Amino acid sequence: MSIDERLANTNFPLPAIRQVNMAKHATGISLGLGELKGFEVDNKIKQAMTESWDDGAACYTQNAGLPQLRKEVADRQHHEDGCSYTVDNVIITIGVQNAVYSSIKTLAKLGAKRVLIPSIHFGIYKKIPAEFGLEVITYPLYDDFSIDLQSLESMLQKDDVMILNSPSNPTGRVYSDEELQALADLLKSKLTEGYVISDEIYGQLVYDGEDFHSFSKYFSRTIVVDGISKSGAVAGLRVGWVITQNEKLAKAIISNNATVISTPPTPNQWAAIPIVKGDTKETIKHYNKTLLENRNKVVSFLEKMNITYNAPRGSFYIFPKVSGILGDKVKEFCIQTAGEENGVVVIPGEAFGAPEYLRISLASFELEEGLIRLEKALKEWK
Repeated sequence: MSIDERLANTNFPLPAIRQVNMAKHATGISLGLGELKGFEVDNKIKQAMTESWDDGAACYTQNAGLPQLRKEVADRQHHEDGCSYTVDNVIITIGVQNAVYSSIKTLAKLGAKRVLIPSIHFGIYKKIPAEFGLEVITYPLYDDFSIDLQSLESMLQKDDVMILNSPSNPTGRVYSDEELQALADLLKSKLTEGYVISDEIYGQLVYDGEDFHSFSKYFSRTIVVDGISKSGAVAGLRVGWVITQNEKLAKAIISNNATVISTPPTPNQWAAIPIVKGDTKETIKHYNKTLLENRNKVVSFLEKMNITYNAPRGSFYIFPKVSGILGDKVKEFCIQTAGEENGVVVIPGEAFGAPEYLRISLASFELEEGLIRLEKALKEWK
């Protein structure tokens, strides 16, 4: 069969998130946002980008990224976990998706065969390893979205790759120090030749309870992927990074990533430095204050509607179980409700491997009106 014949006979379905967002009516309100859209961007970020034009912003950086930014990432990670890092441990990427892609690509070329992902997960965790022919296995979560360690132990092989996401998209779950230590203790005995890819993009957006800690603090065979998109309210700048304690692995990731992106955009890397250094902490505190207030508004709404939920502590999502109202029609409800005049966008849990749930974003300044519309839609659903 020719390329043209295969193309004519192959479907390329849109992810569920895109299907719902594309259905949005012009009068609709979106509670499906995956970014802090409309949140004020700290002036230090804007200033750093503006001033970068006097520092060679129109030129390439090294393949691994701007040395000044890599140093700040290394210093921040040392503060997180107490380990020693230099710029040679850090690779700057075009967002976290690129960071995950290049990490998995590298591990696949080094012989990885299986990737374990949480049963509720962001879609790229499944799609990227499948593109490299790796077997993708889901490890179970309890109803409170914590990890079923006993089941995980039974499925782990010594050279697996495991993906961890805390704070989580879509659940908002932030694993406690005790949970992370228990997971690390298990992995130290079972995952002796493999790696954990720890997606920590929401790490600075924790607004309730104990602070976030990087998993690399507990388990040395951790590849941390992170970035500025969420905590800086600058998703469009697309700056992320990979950092690992294994310098030789970092060199391999640099080599494999360079064939995909060459280098990240230079001015955007300069703009990232104030966020990584902690110069925008007060702005992030303001973001978290707003997210906590919005979390509490949604919790009140869910309790009024008798909808089962787990209160999130981080990221900017809540993930209630709505099958009691919508049955197995959650996705259909989301698409229909998004397309109605004066409707509302929420994301079906099918997009995350959990079709009984839906995701509501807390990152909206139209949240109260959006919840009014959502209540009306749920009550009228047949």
